[in-house]
Amino acid sequence: MMPKLNSTVSVVKISDTILEFFKTNTRQQVRIKVEDDSILKIVCGLDGLKSIAEIAKENAVSLDELNPLLNFLSSKGILANASPKEAFDEYEKFRRTIHFLEDFSVSHDHLVHLWQNIQNAQVLIVGLGAVGSWVAANLVQSGVRNFILLDPDKVELSNLHRQFGYGESDIGRRKVDALAERLHDFNHEIKVTKVCEMLDADILDSFNDEKIDLIINCADQPNVDTTSLWVGEYSMKRGIPHIVGGGYNLHLSLIGQSVIPGSSACVKCFQKQLEEENTIDINRVKKLAVSNRKVGSFGPMCSIIASMIGMEAIKILSEDITPANINRRGEFDIYSMDVTYKIFVRREDCEWCGHEGQYYH
Repeated sequence: MMPKLNSTVSVVKISDTILEFFKTNTRQQVRIKVEDDSILKIVCGLDGLKSIAEIAKENAVSLDELNPLLNFLSSKGILANASPKEAFDEYEKFRRTIHFLEDFSVSHDHLVHLWQNIQNAQVLIVGLGAVGSWVAANLVQSGVRNFILLDPDKVELSNLHRQFGYGESDIGRRKVDALAERLHDFNHEIKVTKVCEMLDADILDSFNDEKIDLIINCADQPNVDTTSLWVGEYSMKRGIPHIVGGGYNLHLSLIGQSVIPGSSACVKCFQKQLEEENTIDINRVKKLAVSNRKVGSFGPMCSIIASMIGMEAIKILSEDITPANINRRGEFDIYSMDVTYKIFVRREDCEWCGHEGQYYH
């Protein structure tokens, strides 16, 4: 073992008796009490080039004195037990992602485990439009290598101002084909299964033989509520984590919830709470005069939402980093640049995940 200080960790001498390790990605602080600058010297010399015995000899300390310190730092994710460059085949390509994961790992082996989970996972993205196409880009850039892309549409000129991966030369082509090419341009080792079909319950059932680790629903046909229920029920049956992939309405954008079957509120829980809170007097509702209205959206707004969804997806795929949007969903205001969140709870009376629910476990 040749211990090395993680590249994302800063060491700060707070006072003569306090030494702080600052994990820059997660903004976490770890502080220890020290008697003098000897520990600071040891820590700053952890460069991955010397064995523990060599470090002990260089600093005139015994192994019995040094090992507890190194074990503590390792348990807090402050040390890397090997050089990432030597441990990962595609280190140069994904080094920033790997260093980000370091702050969530407690050892080199744990870091490798997180990275392999992400690379080996298969993600089903439903809908390759203004959110889904950007989500796919975020995931391939983060190391995901296995995709199922589902979308029935062909590229249209009106798609280009807000969707990733399509150009004028792609107009008339199937979205699944055009986007798969863009993803392969970034990483030729990825595997993409293309499904040019409209989402419905039967299409989802056709994936029963596939290993799917995450489903991200970005489909809005016939409407978001219906597609969320289709994806939600299929995922609950099979115990698959899934994310409601967001949407937009004028200057507001929805950041959809992350659902972990058996652990979080399910889509049906969200639906029941919203129905109770949004009960209205139908006698006071006026009919909408323009039935085919088009709400506004543009590229930056769509990509912001997709980036948040992509970050949630990486947490879930790691299988060891807790997602933030469990039991809540957010709304991003493009005017104020504020995000507000609404909290939901897992309901005892839920037909799906309640104690007497169909998919309770």
